[in-house]
Amino acid sequence: MALLFGPVRSRRLGLSLGLELVPKKICSMDCLYCEVGKTTNLTTERKAYYSWESIEKALYAAQSREETFDVLTITGSGEPTLNIYFEKTVKLAKELISKPVAVLTNSTTLEEVSIIEALAQVDLVLASLDSAREKSFKLVNRPAKGVSLAAIVEGLKTLKETMRGEMWLEVLLVKGINDSPEDIEALKRAIEYIKPHRVQLNTVVRPPAYAVARPLSWEELEEIKEQLYPYAEIITPGGSKSSPITTTENQEEALKEYLSRRPAPLEELIAIFGKEVELNFYLEKLVREGKIKKITHQGETFYIS
Repeated sequence: MALLFGPVRSRRLGLSLGLELVPKKICSMDCLYCEVGKTTNLTTERKAYYSWESIEKALYAAQSREETFDVLTITGSGEPTLNIYFEKTVKLAKELISKPVAVLTNSTTLEEVSIIEALAQVDLVLASLDSAREKSFKLVNRPAKGVSLAAIVEGLKTLKETMRGEMWLEVLLVKGINDSPEDIEALKRAIEYIKPHRVQLNTVVRPPAYAVARPLSWEELEEIKEQLYPYAEIITPGGSKSSPITTTENQEEALKEYLSRRPAPLEELIAIFGKEVELNFYLEKLVREGKIKKITHQGETFYIS
């Protein structure tokens, strides 16, 4: 499997070239809302999920394509910091890539000093904290044994105090799970303690791993945002409306690769790949061949690999 994917147009980051460090659904959490699906290997074990040789090769390939993206995003279909080569990856990425380097993390490995030190060197850390109450944390994130909410909060605070770049704290709210007044008050206290540069509120938009995960309304998100003022902003659901990315890649393969990482509605795919008529042709062909599926979630049609 190619470790680089994209670039894809991100509503927050612009054109993002992704670097995959962990295979699908190897994670330290099994979040109710996860768009990638249920975690199949719930673990906190750090090991070489991909070899250093393959990661190094991918980074040099990214360097050769630097004019095609705005940011290199170190990520995974699970938790990227579980790869034992995460720290080496960050070091080499910062040496090779002149564009900003971002990392997506669920924050569960921040007890390790070496991980905090590595994250402190990147330009942007998008770190998750969905709940600051133990009960709600376990319900919404379903963490692996040994994962400590208190350690996550302390790790985030330490990282914020030592990092050179920015921390955007991502909070995903699930109806009836982590959105009570007590949850929001505890979250506010944690945010004031950590002092991230931004707090980005989201809810269940794509088909979740577990059907129990239901979205909040826009009005409910607005009310919570006001309670978390001045830190919070609501992430607008859906894809960017900006110009599509032109690509010479095989359209079918590009679609399959994108949909293997996240379910997407037609509108988002048009924003990324363009050419609606041609795109519809390939999507329907892939559905007929059983290579992707078309499903309905919250009244909206999604394609998923």
